Amino acid sequence: MACATVRPAPPASTATPSPSASPKLDVLTDRLGPPMTNLTGACPSPGRTVDQLNPATLPRSTWRLASAGTEEGELDQATVTPDGALWALRGRGPTQRPVRWTGSSWQDLPAFPAGKDPLVRLGAAAADRAWVIVQSGSPDDSPANYVVSTWDGRAWQSRPVDLGVPPVSGEELAAQGAWVLLGDRAMRWSGTAWQTAPLHSYSDKLSGSTEDPWVIASPDPDEEVKTQLSRWTDQGWQAVPLPDGMTLPPGTEAIHPDKPSTRIAGVARTGPEEFWVVGTYSWGEHEPVDQEDVTIARSVLMRNVAGRWSCWWGPVGDRPDPFVDAVADGRGGLWAATELGLLWHLSDGRWTRERAPVDKGVPVIRDLAGSPGGTLYALGGIGSGPWDEDIRPALWRLEP
Repeated sequence: MACATVRPAPPASTATPSPSASPKLDVLTDRLGPPMTNLTGACPSPGRTVDQLNPATLPRSTWRLASAGTEEGELDQATVTPDGALWALRGRGPTQRPVRWTGSSWQDLPAFPAGKDPLVRLGAAAADRAWVIVQSGSPDDSPANYVVSTWDGRAWQSRPVDLGVPPVSGEELAAQGAWVLLGDRAMRWSGTAWQTAPLHSYSDKLSGSTEDPWVIASPDPDEEVKTQLSRWTDQGWQAVPLPDGMTLPPGTEAIHPDKPSTRIAGVARTGPEEFWVVGTYSWGEHEPVDQEDVTIARSVLMRNVAGRWSCWWGPVGDRPDPFVDAVADGRGGLWAATELGLLWHLSDGRWTRERAPVDKGVPVIRDLAGSPGGTLYALGGIGSGPWDEDIRPALWRLEP
């Protein structure tokens, strides 16, 4: 995914602190990495009726429904560890619980102390090493307090940790692999301590892997987020500017023509100097008949090869099926998933797509997970209809 070859940070240790160890906060780095420069390529939006994606639809899916639960909820926040273990959160809202995939079923772990209406994020380093970050206390507390519950293969060990950061909204707490995001700070578990590094922007999503992480900040209509995408280098988090010239389609009459936004869903490295970014480009318009304000969007796929951007745009609509994530397929291509269960595959320069199979109902995908050369998973749920609130957990696995 890089525009220049960099040496990634070494994998975090899988050791778990002993119950008597005092939480310690170390500095991984106190500076930001040098900005990525010399990027080229402009990506103007084509006409409203142009669909540059238009993949071939396969009649039969290469993915298999590996698990479909009966209880209410969904699967999300997936992590595949270096040893191939799959962890996820199952449930919804304050009832989310960490689970681990055994290869044929989900293993429930003993409950961890969570408090009332907790905000939960999951990270993991191995099949028997995982941690759950729970924000505790009043949102007005300063600094914010967090409880880190660590799974050692037998039981949870929980302790409060004062990370010294001011309270942030729940959407700005994220975890994946050995990394955790807290506002404008990223942290990595080293095996003995949490190590910190500053971020360019308040960020709310991690993509990639422990060894090759990417940080994503959502666009904020009230604030100008200058850095939406950063990658980790041995010198700190490096800002990766998005392509220049991302414009409204010709002839578009937007409510605020100067405020379109790009929401990044995922990043996938497909070569030493190549990475893809999947997302949605949106803006406001007046509905033609009633002149009501509506949000219009189109999907966009951005490719960067050795610093040069190129883009492919999807159709324009007011009920889009947005991309939610992307992962490399391990063979120079990538998979990208949409919310309503479509799995897109780029292989040998050709795009195809297929729908995630279900026993009955409509597939909903929240997350993709996998490792290069390893098993790939899609996680989410099955509903009775599009955007249905009644949903049950589901896991799909790509057939070898």
